[in-house]
Amino acid sequence: MSKIVIFSGTTEGRELAGILSSNHIPAELCVATEYGSAVMPALPHIKVHEGRQDAKAMRELYHNAGATLVIDATHPYASVVTQTIKESVSGTEIEYLRLLRPNDSATSHSLTHRYSSAEECAKALAEMSGNVFLTTGSKDLFCFTGIPQLKDRLTARVLPGIESLSLCLEAGLSHRQIIAMQGPFSLEMNREMFRNCHARHLVTKESGRVGGVDTKLLAAEELGLTIHIINRPAAEEDTFGSSMEAVLHRIEEKYAFALQLPAMEITLAGIGCGNEYAMTREVEKAIEEATVVFGAKRLLETIRCQARTYPYYLSQDILPKLKELYHQHPLGQKVVILFSGDSGCYSGAARMKEALAAKKDSLPMNVRILPGVSSIQMMSARLAIPWQDAAILSLHGKSQDTWQPLLSDAIRYHNATFFLTSGYEDIEQIRLLLPKDKNLHFYAGYNLSYEDEVVTKVTEETPPFVQKGLYVGVIQNNAPQHRPLLPWIKDEEFLRGNVPMTKEEIRKLTLCQLNLKEDSVLYDIGAGTGSICVQAACLSPRLSVYALEYKEEALQLIKENAARFHAYNLHVIPAFAPEGLQDLPPANSALIGGSKGQLPSILKVLHRMNPKMQIVVNVASLETLSAIQQLLAEEKLADFEMIQLQSNRVKPLGNYHLFDSNNPVYLCSFKTTERI
Repeated sequence: MSKIVIFSGTTEGRELAGILSSNHIPAELCVATEYGSAVMPALPHIKVHEGRQDAKAMRELYHNAGATLVIDATHPYASVVTQTIKESVSGTEIEYLRLLRPNDSATSHSLTHRYSSAEECAKALAEMSGNVFLTTGSKDLFCFTGIPQLKDRLTARVLPGIESLSLCLEAGLSHRQIIAMQGPFSLEMNREMFRNCHARHLVTKESGRVGGVDTKLLAAEELGLTIHIINRPAAEEDTFGSSMEAVLHRIEEKYAFALQLPAMEITLAGIGCGNEYAMTREVEKAIEEATVVFGAKRLLETIRCQARTYPYYLSQDILPKLKELYHQHPLGQKVVILFSGDSGCYSGAARMKEALAAKKDSLPMNVRILPGVSSIQMMSARLAIPWQDAAILSLHGKSQDTWQPLLSDAIRYHNATFFLTSGYEDIEQIRLLLPKDKNLHFYAGYNLSYEDEVVTKVTEETPPFVQKGLYVGVIQNNAPQHRPLLPWIKDEEFLRGNVPMTKEEIRKLTLCQLNLKEDSVLYDIGAGTGSICVQAACLSPRLSVYALEYKEEALQLIKENAARFHAYNLHVIPAFAPEGLQDLPPANSALIGGSKGQLPSILKVLHRMNPKMQIVVNVASLETLSAIQQLLAEEKLADFEMIQLQSNRVKPLGNYHLFDSNNPVYLCSFKTTERI
């Protein structure tokens, strides 16, 4: 293989030499100074030449090395050297590549993107979400308004002239999307404009301080906007400048050789509750050695490092930046992504690992996960309440309808329940909801590990929580119940009024036939007193139960019975079926206790919602039984099973114990077919 000659003296040159060396590709590397040699590590297959050379000496080097490719990786401002290298290859068949480092913006803002043209910028913005504030003038507007998914998100600030306004209107902008004003604009004015337009992106040109770019960029940085810079046209002498990615691609193309690039080392690190002293030494070491660190702003403020930092914590923000960084500097990248608390306790680390794994083919990487001390562990230590047998929940980002049944169930059956929250609002809501019980003790921890940490017992008299910050809660139950393994509620425990109620024996077998699982959705159509749907909801807080009923007395009874048994995962729908089913989430199982002659219509809607739905019909009338038989004869039911039940109970009467017979009931379980 012919040798490659690299003119170095820069980080890019050293990185390129390292990549070639690791792929066993011979190269001659030239540096001008002794310092250039000193910082260049000894690499197999790489021969280092020290000293300045003129064009003649360079040609002699090419001849002796048998070079077919020269890569100029000198400093961007070493224009004399670059001109000499170009002169040395002129008139030869040796290919010349200019490895030029990115022309970084004056802003140090991490959310910055650069583009070679307005068209490129517009295409990129079309793939992003959020409003865009354009300050590039009126002549490039068509690049942005020509993309339908971008047009309505634009606000253009232009000069207050007829031509500018005409171009805005010709480009299809509405009046509300145009700001026609003469600059320059102060920091405060830029800031207020960005806020008023709810901007998430700023697009600007490299117009310099005279053009007001400095105040625009500073305002955008303060508000966390993503900055998009359209670069100045490159000078003619730099038109051959290539990125590291392009240079590596050309080497592969020229020599028909697939380069094996070093993997990026990525660490997903739990950094504890926030205080730097609560961070493990292993995580500290990873941060110290990192070249790049990602994390939420609060987490980045906790650490001390020399690495570049980016306030990103979502995969959709981090992955593009990783790809960009890797292509710019593929050698020696050590990335740390920070997560609050412990990486294995309700952390974003798991989702991040999945997102990284999906990109492993296009972005070589080695991923490891480091644990941290969670606020659950710290709260446990503060109160001396073990968490080994406790229930652990996260209420963070969840609605009360979601977390209340889970929390209620956990409190009832555990000695201790630890939970993460979205803030003081959750703590206050739980304080108001918690039943008055001498066996229940509620504690809240605020900003654990920080200087203003507070751990307090929460009581009915505790003043409302209003302080914003990080909260974790614990509820201790000195008399937890034992979780029953089978349906347990007796008939006499239900409130029933004058509404008919499914008997206990029928309820138990019906629940078995419904084939319920955790996280299932169940419809109870014609729920009556709610005896079955309440009992189902009590089986697991992860079950979502919807009770459809139209009678006012029955609706009230269902609500009262649900409250009586803390069935917070039971949702009462005052409606007829099938109309009342339309807006519900698709169910896994459905019980039909009353259909008002609408059984075929109900089954048709259920099949459309989920063709594999397990359906149970409790039949107590000849009319419903006849309808079932007709559907069966028409092959509209599959996996059909019918059980006839008649239970007898013994009741004392004087000196005797007499049999008390209940009416017979048919339990029909099945799935519907396409014929329905």
